Amino acid sequence: MAKDIEHRAAFESHGETYVRMLAAKGGDIGAQAEAWLAEQQLAREESAEAKRDAGEERTLSIASEALSIAKDANRIALEDLEAARSSAASAALEASAAREQARWAMWAAIIATIAAIVAMFKT
Repeated sequence: MAKDIEHRAAFESHGETYVRMLAAKGGDIGAQAEAWLAEQQLAREESAEAKRDAGEERTLSIASEALSIAKDANRIALEDLEAARSSAASAALEASAAREQARWAMWAAIIATIAAIVAMFKT
């Protein structure tokens, strides 16, 4: 908390450079000048700390949001992976069925060829 400094208004109107000269002179005015300068330094440090804290809070907020987005992306990727696996399994079954149909079509062609040859020799 700010101490009661008699010459606060004068210090604030003249600025830190002038007040530093007064502090160097010593005496009662010098002690008050040093107290005012210490308050100014403390205010700067508190302001810097508040800015640093705000930056850290913003960083944490961004990191939290990124984590949430990453979790959603991971969930979607797992769902897509499951769908792809299911699709691949279905494709494998369809390929197996297609090979089976091709095998039966080959036998039908062989039988039809044999029937055509037999028919040629019957006439």
